[in-house]
Amino acid sequence: MKKYEWLLFDNDNTLMNFHSASTSAFHGSMRELGLNEDKIDYREYNTHNHIVWSEFENGFIDALTLRSKRFKLYFEAVGHEHSDPTIANATYLNHLILHPHMMDHAYDLLDHVKSSYKLGLITNGLKEVQRPRLKAAKIYDYFDAIVVSDEIGYAKPQQGYFDHVFSQMGPTELKKTIVIGDSLNSDIKGALDYGLDCVWLNPERKSHGGLKPTYEVRSVKEIIELFSM
Repeated sequence: MKKYEWLLFDNDNTLMNFHSASTSAFHGSMRELGLNEDKIDYREYNTHNHIVWSEFENGFIDALTLRSKRFKLYFEAVGHEHSDPTIANATYLNHLILHPHMMDHAYDLLDHVKSSYKLGLITNGLKEVQRPRLKAAKIYDYFDAIVVSDEIGYAKPQQGYFDHVFSQMGPTELKKTIVIGDSLNSDIKGALDYGLDCVWLNPERKSHGGLKPTYEVRSVKEIIELFSM
């Protein structure tokens, strides 16, 4: 393992278990809004959410549109068009903040690397939810720099996002910085396009899609092992 100065961590499904937290928050928020159980379908919502997030990450829509569009599409799909997607989004995000879920061994990983590296948190999350989630999970203070896409107008994998990240890090070399994340597009492609090394957390053994991550691991525990070499 070459010596790095900065480790740039993705948040969702790298450190925090977004799938678990989102499932819980979705069901809780839809019940709070009074939807009947036959109208509550997380898989349906998640299908639309992935499409809308991809549009956001690739610069086709802004964060304001993302907030309402994912629930608008979901309500149309389940025949609940009279529900307000803006209110649904706000209720969902509130549930997401209140119930943080961590990936297995994520706390161990942060404890393991904190004394040896500077740590950055790079996330494509929404500004009203990401920092409160980090604080609720008690990991906010681990990081020397935190960049939330919604706060700066760029998202991973866009170059402008990484330009901003490096402006927050102070003088450092690309070769002494490594990105760690689970998303092949936003984390791995973003890192490689910018000239950075990367660690792909790929527990499901997905296809590389022609990309060549510097390192590939199956679990957070393997990331600990990687930075113990």
